[in-house]
Amino acid sequence: MRALWTTGLMAVICLFAIPASAGTIYEIDYAGYDVTLTDSKKVKTELTDFAFWTGPNILVAQRGDAKVEIPFRKIRTLSVGKYLPVKGHSPATVVTTRGKTYKLQITRFEGRRYLSGKSDFGTLRIQLMQCANLHFKRLSHTDPRDRD
Repeated sequence: MRALWTTGLMAVICLFAIPASAGTIYEIDYAGYDVTLTDSKKVKTELTDFAFWTGPNILVAQRGDAKVEIPFRKIRTLSVGKYLPVKGHSPATVVTTRGKTYKLQITRFEGRRYLSGKSDFGTLRIQLMQCANLHFKRLSHTDPRDRD
């Protein structure tokens, strides 16, 4: 009886341990991009091999009551507004590579994720919530395993 109960408990734990990601993560989702970044102080920087510091390059945001996961490969521009502490999120706008525009909210947790890229003066690291605008140009031609 105890073994049956333990097996059932383990099955429930495994069921809830399944990652929340419903989409497939491809190898390309770890690749860096050539971007133009404008930070919250309006400083513009050209970067190569721009990507999240850890994990796949997938933006996780709220759209209404739903959580959406948008891979960088589907984003043309991302505009992030100032963090609103009362609401607990930053407003954002994504324009996809197909030209569609979506209004989103980026949670404080997601907004604190670090991104990094290479510029002509060295490596740049920045939190997502400090980015005012990201314009994605193309995939970088560097190996994602060579990141600092």
